[in-house]
Amino acid sequence: MVTHDKVKETFQISQKEGISYLTYHISNHILTVYHTVVPQELRGRGLAAKLAEAVYAWTKEKNYTIHSECSYMSAWLKHHENQKS
Repeated sequence: MVTHDKVKETFQISQKEGISYLTYHISNHILTVYHTVVPQELRGRGLAAKLAEAVYAWTKEKNYTIHSECSYMSAWLKHHENQKS
């Protein structure tokens, strides 16, 4: 389950093997994604995609513009936009 910590500006998924997380910052209604991190032992389970989906949905709900400085999120956004076309 994805949780959102607005104070720490993270979305995260906690599991016994570790914590996967996405970091961001909001300024002037622009949410900038900085990093998506999934521990090695948890990779390949779709956790980064779940984090990306959660931040994307929350950003749209709040009417923020999303900007990415994270390679994973940038690729996810590009793929997501192509799916809508």
